[in-house]
Amino acid sequence: MMDLTQATVGLAFKKAFYLAVKDLMAEDYDTEHVYVVYGQPATYQPEDIVSFGRLSVGQAAATMSTNRSREETITLEVTVSCFLGGDEEAEIATAERAYELLRRIERYVRMADTTVGGTVRQCFLTAHESEGATPEDLTDQGRVTEVIATFTANARISA
Repeated sequence: MMDLTQATVGLAFKKAFYLAVKDLMAEDYDTEHVYVVYGQPATYQPEDIVSFGRLSVGQAAATMSTNRSREETITLEVTVSCFLGGDEEAEIATAERAYELLRRIERYVRMADTTVGGTVRQCFLTAHESEGATPEDLTDQGRVTEVIATFTANARISA
């Protein structure tokens, strides 16, 4: 089987990031029940979910050499979703929890594992967005905040 990291490190990066965050959440009493999932969550829906979704990769020529190296820019969408039963007061609590989990992930890749298991040269949180309110069709069940974060990483493909 051909080593795909010779063409792109995108998949290796996504897998390593997912596994690192899964371990990160499991290590702390406050986050041990966060459901960390690669792709779409199953029908099991706990209160706190971190899902690793859309992966985009762009490449550009890097240096002129015989191995024709490329500079790869990888973007990965990570969705943090937090649910809590209740009314309008629960909206603030879910937003605070979602951003707390995002801050943990951001700090991890910025400070603790900057190369995400050696898969990339660097990784940073570059954007995040949230609708800021529970969708109207869900308000009778409780409140939910979803934050879609974009992490951008860089790697050199030289093989």
